[in-house]
Amino acid sequence: MTAASSPRLFIRILVFTYVLLGIGFLVPSSAQEDLTSPYTIFQQIYKLESQAASAGWTASRLRDMGDLWERAGQIEYAVSYWERSVSIEPTVDLLQRLTLAYINGQMFDTALASLGQIQEMDPTNNWAIYYTALILAPIQPEAAFPYTQELLLHDTYGRTMQDLYSVLNSGRDPVYIVSEVAALYADRRLWPLAEYAFQYAAEQYAPFPDALAYTALMRAMQGKDSTERLREAIELAPESSSIRMIAGLERRINRDYEASLAALLQAVILEPTNPVLYHELNLTYQGLGSTDSAEDAEFLSQLLAGSIDQDGTEIANSESDSIYIPGLGISETALTSLSRLVEDKPDDQWLRAVYGWALVELGRIEGGITLIEAALANAPDDERVAMIAAQAYLRTGQLTQASALLTTVADSDTPYSEIAASILGIPTD
Repeated sequence: MTAASSPRLFIRILVFTYVLLGIGFLVPSSAQEDLTSPYTIFQQIYKLESQAASAGWTASRLRDMGDLWERAGQIEYAVSYWERSVSIEPTVDLLQRLTLAYINGQMFDTALASLGQIQEMDPTNNWAIYYTALILAPIQPEAAFPYTQELLLHDTYGRTMQDLYSVLNSGRDPVYIVSEVAALYADRRLWPLAEYAFQYAAEQYAPFPDALAYTALMRAMQGKDSTERLREAIELAPESSSIRMIAGLERRINRDYEASLAALLQAVILEPTNPVLYHELNLTYQGLGSTDSAEDAEFLSQLLAGSIDQDGTEIANSESDSIYIPGLGISETALTSLSRLVEDKPDDQWLRAVYGWALVELGRIEGGITLIEAALANAPDDERVAMIAAQAYLRTGQLTQASALLTTVADSDTPYSEIAASILGIPTD
């Protein structure tokens, strides 16, 4: 099975995770030092170099020099001194710090070697067992399995190891296993490991644009450049709402709220009833300071999710039938609320078109098309409504009508022009 043909449901489970989590960049270091001014740090570096010049480099001096370079923000220099230190006098503590530096630097073969050295010195070192399991799981699930078993009941590592054990023991196809491992790492904020797992999935099961896009997002979480992988993902799947959404998240992480908004609007036009997308719109509108738009987007998100009705009243026991399934549409609870909201706002043609699209998704084609066409007749210059109408026509085989609308939108100066051009097969820069 190739990733291009496999379901991408695992991608969806991550979305609210990213919303709720703060942006933490790296696997945490075990050595946390008080902040010191760069001037003072470089004074200490100079002093230590002078001592070493006269008395020689000992393991202790090399370790201390590495610590100073770490505090100065120069981790590459720090690693070079730590490596020299452990070559003279290896200690578990410094090997652990080196391992974390290797993981954060995507040097996983080297990290496994240092973990092996730790386990030679201390065979019961649970920290080393834990990170060995995490590194092996995406690429060698069978090899990782026994490491997870050792820590199932561990106070600190048990929960993650139990979840990882369940994934590895699921008996599913390898593409699902590596995808779910990557999703688990992202959920636990292990950004470097999540990047590593998503990148492996993208390479091993190419073409896998979703995995490429999530690799980009994990890089953004660490403050790394993510543009190249995201560009590749969009080129592979320009009409993917999930990839457009990821582009919106990536831009928001980088505080480019205008670009984030454009990407999320593209995602919404491709999947107009997905509550997750409106929630993301809410967050980007907040970043732009557009309070009213943010509130409107969040209201629609919760309504489409079946959590509130058209009046904003919470729906009791809404979880029973309100789960949104990509491609299958919203629940009957949400559909009823959306219908009533459209009745309450007869002049909102976008809402009318979204309601029509919801009906089309649920197989109620005639009623859905009627609503969409009414919205288009009332708002012929609204590119959003035109895009919904075009996609509805494509679904029902009305290619001439769809092509005419898409051509008009493709010529517009809106975020939707790129999507329309892609559907028409027009190359874009």
